[in-house]
Amino acid sequence: MVDHLDTDVARVSIILEQASTIKAGFSTLGIAENTSAMSYRDSLKADQDALVHRIEAATGSKLDVVWNLTLAANLISANVRRGDIARIAELDGVRSVAVENRYTPDVVSVGGEYTTDMAVSGQMTGAGEAWLEGYTGAGSRVAVIDTGLDTDHQSFSAEALAYALEQTGKTVQLMDAKDIVPVLEQLNAYRAMTEKGQTLTAEELYGNTKMPFNFNYVDGDLNVSHDFDDMGSHGSHVAGIAAANAFVSDGNGSFVPALESVFTQGVAPDAQLLTMKVFGADGGAYDSDFMAAIEDAIYLGCDSVNLSLGS
Repeated sequence: MVDHLDTDVARVSIILEQASTIKAGFSTLGIAENTSAMSYRDSLKADQDALVHRIEAATGSKLDVVWNLTLAANLISANVRRGDIARIAELDGVRSVAVENRYTPDVVSVGGEYTTDMAVSGQMTGAGEAWLEGYTGAGSRVAVIDTGLDTDHQSFSAEALAYALEQTGKTVQLMDAKDIVPVLEQLNAYRAMTEKGQTLTAEELYGNTKMPFNFNYVDGDLNVSHDFDDMGSHGSHVAGIAAANAFVSDGNGSFVPALESVFTQGVAPDAQLLTMKVFGADGGAYDSDFMAAIEDAIYLGCDSVNLSLGS
């Protein structure tokens, strides 16, 4: 049993009574263009702002707000003194206050060398049959909420993706910076930066055709590489399983099949990867950090969202 002082600070989710935008019945499909949904979301944010003022009056201190979530959840994530939690929970409009969990990657150092061989995984999962039928994930968007991505890795080359699409002869709609523009100001990533007095553009969030969105939710910046922290490369591993390219460079200006050369190919090799880093220089992610990323994935029209969590 851990004893806490009333002055100890904890990250909490202050959950409001009114239903979130999605729980109110609005569809996630094209939600940013749904004016009724956005109006409802704005009303939730206004209620949250009013609640913040009441909390500050009740506790006698400024509320350290981290996230205002209104899409998948209706909650304020904030750092508060533990002695104030019960007082906040009693305020009108508050359904409950929950202390958030914080997660850290399970990073293991191994002295030996690894040889990654996913050449037979397609047979094990049945992905090989889907490939034969022409399903490669082309035109789909996969969000990976994890430790980040090795953006220079050969398996995530935009040029190799372009080559693969040329081989299939498919014409698909790929996400680009213009697709971020209509939803930019709705994104939690945007709000996190602007609340710090910094600007954020769609072009800055966009990487390339393979990696069309990159944001670091725990550090509040655009650095999604795991080269500058000790959170490990799990995010790249997961991204590779999901969407490592079907071709890699041969070093001479052309491309060779990835399964034959590096024995690795993702289940949906022609899919685009949206990198949402939630483990970084500031450590591990709280529950609301994950939720903030999930909400953004919804706004960005992701077909799937991956969280490989254990706790």
